[in-house]
Amino acid sequence: MENCDHIVVLGSTLTALAIIRAAKTLGLNCTLVDTKRGIAFDSRHQTPIYCPSATEEDLLQQLKKVASKARTALIAENDAWLRFIVRHRQALQSMFASILHPNSRSIELCLDKSLFLDWCKDKGFAAPRHYGLEAASKLLPSEESPLLLRPETTRHDLGKSVPKAIEVRSRVELDRWLTHFAAAGVKASIAESLLRPNIRQYSVGLAREFSGRIRSMVGEKLRSYPEQCAGGTYVILSAQDDVLSLATRAIKTLDYFGIAEVEILRDDRTGECFLIEINARPWVQLGLAQKAGLDFLGFVLGRADTHAGVAVKPRPLRWLNFEADVYGCLSRDNGAVWRGRLTLGEYLRSVFAANVFAIWDATDPRPFFRSTWQMLWRRVTH
Repeated sequence: MENCDHIVVLGSTLTALAIIRAAKTLGLNCTLVDTKRGIAFDSRHQTPIYCPSATEEDLLQQLKKVASKARTALIAENDAWLRFIVRHRQALQSMFASILHPNSRSIELCLDKSLFLDWCKDKGFAAPRHYGLEAASKLLPSEESPLLLRPETTRHDLGKSVPKAIEVRSRVELDRWLTHFAAAGVKASIAESLLRPNIRQYSVGLAREFSGRIRSMVGEKLRSYPEQCAGGTYVILSAQDDVLSLATRAIKTLDYFGIAEVEILRDDRTGECFLIEINARPWVQLGLAQKAGLDFLGFVLGRADTHAGVAVKPRPLRWLNFEADVYGCLSRDNGAVWRGRLTLGEYLRSVFAANVFAIWDATDPRPFFRSTWQMLWRRVTH
């Protein structure tokens, strides 16, 4: 793929924005395709194809117009677009020089949380114990042995109607949430909860070539906190050999190709590491890897330098998604400051210490100004 000079990105969220900026550093032309108008459409470094009412056949026709079998790569930035790739893989392979994701079987394994936990058990990886619905109906979750419910497959269209994850500590709570999930048409994945004291959250970013070389980094999610069951809003580069070892073993076992995020929990009391999930695509902290000197996109395209793909040595890099972090810390509903999880002073010091940002980029400022204006407008009108 060294001749690739064009990349098509499916999706337009913050992750897409990070991909666009990584592509810019490589000198790639970037086309952005989505049915929703996300923040990445505000970037100056992309050519937009916004098609809100398009059918999947319409989308394939749009992609055919911009693709080149010799020079164009395709990448998806969220799970819904990964499913689109799985459904239309054969057609897309005839259009693009490369699809920067693993085979469809591996994608489907990563997208299904229950299937993934069963795979972990089969391959001998430490992971939360998964329960089928019948087995779960016989359990009596408690304060000492809580369960964690998640949608079996991620569906961003649900908004806040169904939580990303919810811990249950009694049979009454279990039945109530199972009913809630079912009413929303969502199948629940049920597993033991690892949200206990001394647990730490890690996000391992990886890129693996067809040849098997791996480039990697470990980020520790300082926020949001484990009990908030939300995405990372404040992440630092970290050195954790045991965490990295577990992530790379999983990627190799899966015979993965492309960029991935491997989510791992570590119990500091016991030293145990648990494999939680693999996101078979770039993730929102891709900019942290770029700042650390790890060009994951260039690496999988064969355009990056030829240095060994080892874990980057930690530098004092602190990645912040400001808007999401403000809500997670200062919201009156469940903000960490209001709940006493950290003080206001600690929060402010951490914000001023941040030096890598999800949205701000001096060479591409419009997404930041648009996002800030929208945040302020929501505060005024609600």
